[in-house]
Amino acid sequence: MSANSQFSPLKRNPLLAESLTRRQLLVRAAAGGGLVLGVALPDLDKGTAHAQSVASFSTVAGWITVGTDESITVMVPISEMGQGTMTGLATIVADQLMVDWSRIKVQHAPVDAAHGGANANAYGFRFTGGSLGMRLTAQMMQQAAAAARQLLINAAAQLMGTTDSGCTLKLDADLITRIYQNSGGQAYSYGQAAAKAATLTLGAGAASLLPSKYANALVSPPRVDIPAKITGEAKFGIDIFEPGMLFAAVKHCPTSGGTVLSVGSKPSSAVAVVKVGSKAINGVAVVSGTTWDAMQAAKGLSVNWTLPTDVSSRDSINITARANLLMTSGNAVTAQTSGDVSLGLASPTINSVYQVPYLAHAALEPLNCSVRFTPAASGSPATCEVWVPTQAPDLVLQTVQKMCPVGTTPKVVNTLLGGGFGRKFELDFVIEAIQVGLACPGKLVKLTWPREQDFGNDQFRPMAMSRITATAQGGKITAWYNRIVTPSIAYQRGGSGLDGEAVHGAINRTGYDDAGLPYAVPNSLVQWVPHDAPIPVGYWRSVGMSFNTFAVESAIDELAAASKMDPFDFRLNNLTEARLGPVLSALRSLSGWNTAPAVGRARGVAIAAGFGSFVGQVAEISVNSTTGAVTVHRVSTVLDCGKAIHRDAIKAQIEGAVAQAMSATLWAQQTFVNGVPQAGNYNRYRPVKLQDMPQIDLQIIEGGGLGGVGEIGIPCVAPAIANAYARLVAQGLMVGGIAATRKRDLPFFPGTTLGGL
Repeated sequence: MSANSQFSPLKRNPLLAESLTRRQLLVRAAAGGGLVLGVALPDLDKGTAHAQSVASFSTVAGWITVGTDESITVMVPISEMGQGTMTGLATIVADQLMVDWSRIKVQHAPVDAAHGGANANAYGFRFTGGSLGMRLTAQMMQQAAAAARQLLINAAAQLMGTTDSGCTLKLDADLITRIYQNSGGQAYSYGQAAAKAATLTLGAGAASLLPSKYANALVSPPRVDIPAKITGEAKFGIDIFEPGMLFAAVKHCPTSGGTVLSVGSKPSSAVAVVKVGSKAINGVAVVSGTTWDAMQAAKGLSVNWTLPTDVSSRDSINITARANLLMTSGNAVTAQTSGDVSLGLASPTINSVYQVPYLAHAALEPLNCSVRFTPAASGSPATCEVWVPTQAPDLVLQTVQKMCPVGTTPKVVNTLLGGGFGRKFELDFVIEAIQVGLACPGKLVKLTWPREQDFGNDQFRPMAMSRITATAQGGKITAWYNRIVTPSIAYQRGGSGLDGEAVHGAINRTGYDDAGLPYAVPNSLVQWVPHDAPIPVGYWRSVGMSFNTFAVESAIDELAAASKMDPFDFRLNNLTEARLGPVLSALRSLSGWNTAPAVGRARGVAIAAGFGSFVGQVAEISVNSTTGAVTVHRVSTVLDCGKAIHRDAIKAQIEGAVAQAMSATLWAQQTFVNGVPQAGNYNRYRPVKLQDMPQIDLQIIEGGGLGGVGEIGIPCVAPAIANAYARLVAQGLMVGGIAATRKRDLPFFPGTTLGGL
């Protein structure tokens, strides 16, 4: 096959997939690993809650559909929560099919009994987290698109009485890709060849990959999800609606670990009152005709709770953590050891304790899930349909199958997510919605957690304390002891042994993950002490790296200062991660490190390796000498994420990560009094406001492989800001007439309200 790779300029922003014509072709992964084409029939119910940008098909799941209108619809198995994975995967398809971007449409792949679960899933197990969206799916999408192209060429060749080697692909002036016969001048478009292609098969390895046009391009194609979000056509979970549906709100026990003892009389506005809970019955859902009525009724509902005997407050949690931190024995788990750590620690260069708080996920779209359970009738099986913004659609499908009567036909529609950050990987809100749906058969019911329930009944980013005792001689780290005390996400879910997330970013790279301490530490000991505070914890953007990188990079800066070395030079002098060398060199230039900042400003640097990527960031800040308020003027980022599939999406990810990490650095925290969370809304969980946003400069280095982007922008922000603050301290920073000190505890300003610092 020869191919003419002429592409026209991008003509328009593509919308999410519209209703599809009945003559479409579906490329799917077959059981034997090959790729076949089959007819795909849409199963959209317009005008109801079914009418999503997410379509499901009556046949098996697939990757790509080719329409007779020449549209190419990409079926994305990864959840889209603003990170741009839909667009990234679509660029790969456009590359391999040699189609104009205006022909591309995207929708979530179907999730039902035929397309999900442990044994029947053409896409593999579907979840979105750990910056794995592109890394897990890009190669499969590339191979599927290449196979689709080859099948269409083979079909056109047969129709023209030639072979694939006698054909040439060309994008014509009308933006239609056609397959031309080299000798006769005949041509078939993809849409015209599709019906014939549906009858063909392709042997393994028969499709070659084409060079990329869009991947690593300096000008990115338009995001496929943005137009519908601007017009309001995009469907998030919170948008699910049909006439006559019901709405539910939930009231949980205000104390973590509490359960329902008894419930008062049903409110007059309520259709039903349903006890709900995942691990235990810890809440009550009130069903009504509107969301407002449901929320008001839930708020006023009388509920008696059984409270746990073991409850914690912030002070008791911290006292226990500090006691564990100062011990030299106890229940510590060794995460890393090398050499003789006692060497040099008798009189260490630094001996510092760093602390971070519990964090809520605080996604703008609160937790919600819509369910319609239809009982079996007249020989028809029961059905359970679920519309949910989830990071784990296959887990949702499995949950439906477990909770519903045997023989129930399940279907899950994965909507767009208004933020996830790890919270929408969990199933507690889904389980509650199914419980409510089963109690209201025949009706579509949308369960929404009021904002206070979303904040207060989160599965929080764990708090953590780290004590780092280290010695440096001649600009080299000679001894390194890091004792980490933090609750275990894994332990709360039945795990044991070393929790890799608890030491994520604190130890040299192992077979466990791809994130690690990037420095040479010949004599080291890293220990982890599980904290058994009874606060539910879960995955938060960048998980353990969000607190371990703060401690490690702050300590590295303290060692550099004690060694009277430039922070860049000290890092380079101890670096073992080869790909961070070019990152640091580029960052020095991008940030203007070697030039003096404006009067009253200082810069701080931090680096990290994780999620298949390598990052360095410099924060430039100033401090109000009267109030102590910190202004972050500029954040410079150099990122090596391997192939840059969509540069605009990468930039947006870094910008969002900086905003979220700034909030966690300066203001955000969740605290507890007798087990009751104290921040119930943004008024006590200060986010970054528009006027707070710094200038963000990004330079992308195209290294090897394909790294993640969604999480790697978080870990370095806090230490970069803290290190910049420390440089101001070294210059004699006074706040309110008192000498300032290095910030080792986050947030900088605990207790800040939305109108505060």
